[in-house]
Amino acid sequence: MTQPKIIGELAVVALKAIVGKQDPFCVFRLGEVAKKTKTDYRGGQHPLWDDQVNIPVPEGKTKMRVQLFDEDSKREDLISEGEIDITKAITEGEADDWFPLTYRGRSAGQIYLELTFYSAVSVDG
Repeated sequence: MTQPKIIGELAVVALKAIVGKQDPFCVFRLGEVAKKTKTDYRGGQHPLWDDQVNIPVPEGKTKMRVQLFDEDSKREDLISEGEIDITKAITEGEADDWFPLTYRGRSAGQIYLELTFYSAVSVDG
């Protein structure tokens, strides 16, 4: 199987969220790659991460999956998730906004993300 062409890298800063669990962290998935933020211990319903992950952007991928988990000593429980359209970040270079999250089809909070796209294509020549 051939590897997809990487068109650049997306820097994702998980800044804050409004959710309903205790020790949340984020997992971002784009193509075959998944990256995880640090856990905000005792972050409660208003976690603050201010944590950046960098994810390669495969050609043709414009949707990134975000999942918030509650870190428990025994397991990691899904709190909420969403699909983020990264087209604006790819075309304009950045996109900062609140994105909706759901759990089992119902609204389950929001996450504020700062997205910055760094193209792999050289503009010099």
